[in-house]
Amino acid sequence: MPTWIIEPRDPLIVRDGRPFGPEPGARAHSLSFPFPSTTTGGLRKLAGLTADGTFDRRLAEPNHPDSVLKIGVRGPLLVMLNDDGTFHEWLLPAPADALLLRGDEGDAKQSVRRVQLMPLQTTDHSVYAPPRSGEPYLVGPQKAVSEKPFGASPRFWFWSAFSAWLDKPADGPCDVTTLGIGGPISESRTHVRINPTTQTAEEGFLFQTSGLEFTGPERRRLALVVESDRTLAHWNSGMTSLGGERRLVAWRPGDRTLPACPDDVRRRIVTERACRVILLTPAHFTAGYRPSWLLEARCGVQPALQAAAVPRAQVISGWDLRDNRPKPTRRLAPAGSVYFLSLAAPHDNAVQQWIDAIWMQNISDALQDRLDGFGLATLGVWDGQPVAMEVQS
Repeated sequence: MPTWIIEPRDPLIVRDGRPFGPEPGARAHSLSFPFPSTTTGGLRKLAGLTADGTFDRRLAEPNHPDSVLKIGVRGPLLVMLNDDGTFHEWLLPAPADALLLRGDEGDAKQSVRRVQLMPLQTTDHSVYAPPRSGEPYLVGPQKAVSEKPFGASPRFWFWSAFSAWLDKPADGPCDVTTLGIGGPISESRTHVRINPTTQTAEEGFLFQTSGLEFTGPERRRLALVVESDRTLAHWNSGMTSLGGERRLVAWRPGDRTLPACPDDVRRRIVTERACRVILLTPAHFTAGYRPSWLLEARCGVQPALQAAAVPRAQVISGWDLRDNRPKPTRRLAPAGSVYFLSLAAPHDNAVQQWIDAIWMQNISDALQDRLDGFGLATLGVWDGQPVAMEVQS
């Protein structure tokens, strides 16, 4: 399946839904990272173009809007580029089961400690009683911690650190400089209208926009990557607009596919009949934080939800261009959410097939949400057993 690199030329504005009208002093705020619907909409617009570069709703297949809505997309994912624009490294959302704690003041490399959050088997005398049958376990650190969370935790991890956490999550000191980066930088611009006669700002024509500058540490280039299940008939590469204010972005074919499941992770999931599912893009589940499509029997494997580490929900809406009406507001499980599953399977080959059906696939409940790119998932190891929570007297 083809992959696409999307590199913003200007600070990208991904509107957060707050009103932005013609009033003096208006401000257009941007999200910290685009939702899949933004990049998927941009790709489908390109897929629907004709040979002369137009998009007509009256066109027949494959350019008809109903046809392009069926294009499956995975992403967006953040990547770091080399100076010549070639791929350098994947940057994936920080997993919610990794807690960075601040230690003694001083060098950040020595003062940060990483703690794994795990399903906990509580005691009858604890504040949180053991869960009833079918309810998920409490998730937290096994031992009590006194440090405060590290305030500058990277929002995106390098693939080398992320894949290591999938395979061998462990507590210990952490070097945040090699763990990841904060992601795109927020940049604000103030706009005025100039009177051409007096060359001065006109009264009342003042507004501000907040965008995302895709620049990393040491001015490294950042970009987005998406993968589609269909080639684009009349588009290969070039500049187009994306997001609010029609900011320019460059689209070009990518030379890398999405990362494959590490062999050690696959082997341990098969052996232990349990795993962690980590979201790389926000997911929409009908029951809030709890998935249903993911928990359906598939490939002869019956998953069961044992615990979940889900940060505060994200809220999304938008505008339906096909029906010309607002989309309903929905709550999403954010990227980085972690689900602990046990897997009942008749044989190892069934688990192998289940891994292939879930790894780097979208796991939202509704088919259209999966086609839109919501709920891209990876898998990590877990032994399937809650750990005994240590209680301090």
